[in-house]
Amino acid sequence: MRAERLAWTLFLAHAGALLFGVGGIVVALQRPELWSNLELGRQAYAFGMRYGGVLYIVFGAAAIFAWSWATLGPRRTLWFFSLSTTISLGAELIGTSTGWPFGNYSYTSGLGPKILDRVPFTIPLSWFTMGLASWLLGNQLARTAARRSRTMVGILVGVWLLVVWDLVLDPAMAHETMRARFWVWHQTGPYFGMPIVNFAGWALTGLLFVSAARIAWRSDPPSDRPLLFPFMVYGANMAFASALCTAVGLWEPVVLAVLGGLLPAAAALAASTVNRRGGIARSDTRREAEPSVERWSWRFLRCTARVSLRGRTIEVVGHNLPRVGPFILAPQHVHHLDDGRALLALSERPLHFVVALDWVPTRLWRVVMETLCALAGWPVIVRPRELERPGVLYSPRDGRRALVAGLRQSIERLVAGQALVVFPEGYPLVDPHLPHRRANVNGPAPGALWIAKKAAERLGRPVPVFPVRLQHERDRIRVSVEPPLLVQPESDIAAQLRSLAVSLGSAEEPVSSPQSIDARRG
Repeated sequence: MRAERLAWTLFLAHAGALLFGVGGIVVALQRPELWSNLELGRQAYAFGMRYGGVLYIVFGAAAIFAWSWATLGPRRTLWFFSLSTTISLGAELIGTSTGWPFGNYSYTSGLGPKILDRVPFTIPLSWFTMGLASWLLGNQLARTAARRSRTMVGILVGVWLLVVWDLVLDPAMAHETMRARFWVWHQTGPYFGMPIVNFAGWALTGLLFVSAARIAWRSDPPSDRPLLFPFMVYGANMAFASALCTAVGLWEPVVLAVLGGLLPAAAALAASTVNRRGGIARSDTRREAEPSVERWSWRFLRCTARVSLRGRTIEVVGHNLPRVGPFILAPQHVHHLDDGRALLALSERPLHFVVALDWVPTRLWRVVMETLCALAGWPVIVRPRELERPGVLYSPRDGRRALVAGLRQSIERLVAGQALVVFPEGYPLVDPHLPHRRANVNGPAPGALWIAKKAAERLGRPVPVFPVRLQHERDRIRVSVEPPLLVQPESDIAAQLRSLAVSLGSAEEPVSSPQSIDARRG
């Protein structure tokens, strides 16, 4: 855990150095009148010109090295580091001497001392950083999408992600208006003034050291490791390159960065989270097992909810929620956004919302929402009644798989001592995405009680389900926490569902029997 904490600390330093670099290249070099008359400004400029390019690469390499050591193990880390740096350094030395395989180019002095007076020592570190992040993400995409030759497909997709990064970074660095250049081209070509052979050389170099690492590892990268860190490293460097392109007026590479790099990387992250069935620790149920990323996501969401609700009074009445141990909040669903914001703003414990994503209008929305839910640790489901709706982005098979996976994850989180939020009414009264669905809902569904019962069977003790009434006014939200329904392993869900309907003030009968939920287990 110390190595993982160190990795995140180094990543923050890496991200800070990237932001400092963007500020220096985009602002300081373009507008010297803003800082040249200030002593601190002159010192910051001198520091950035001397160390800025070195620090962001060193911090990035150290960050992913520490993460890999803690997550993938020392043997895999040392093999990949030694092979990637050695092979890439050899290719760069050959390239700067002969013009092959990248073309005719040379490095300036902005990236630190040079090896054999040709290649800065930071360049192999950069290959290592982005090469490992790209391969891990590409391997996950191959495991998700490819049916055959997953090893080779994973390597090729990883090399593609690596090359896309260069396709975005090089145009800005080679642009005639860029005052700070880390390398200089001595020949021209059709891709924003650069030769196409450069990118073929990148693909060949990446293919060589990733393939060599795969042979040394004797296996593909583990599929049960979290990929948030590689995604953050890849995304931060792609954002850096995109910002430089934007500064010099190049928009085509930015589009390529999003479509060819960031979206596939985000899809890999989402897939890795969905596929990690056993990723939630079964710790003592008196304390919550919250991964560090989920804790930070929770803090961000709670802060955002509180800031966005300023000017509105939130009144809480009724029972206090447990400080430790599992429970479920079963609120009324009045507003598609305000209900969740009110609960986020009030709770001192992390809440994991069970989110139905069958409403998403585009594939981009689906990828974004699945990724955000994965970061927050919120189970994702697809409501069965939406599977046949025209325009839904989940096929019936994908929808059933998402439903089963979301229910399993919800049970695991309760077993781990965490808190869930399940809207038993299913659809909000105010919903711009599916505005007519609430009219067809007749009371609460048994999902929250079913999840609680399955968790109680695993725990051997009851799980409380708290009905929550919500009243929204212009300047006030009233949250009434009703007495909990204690769901036992032997509980009659049908009877407790009637009690839940009464607690929520539903005048209608529940929408379905518990058997309908139980039938969806498989």
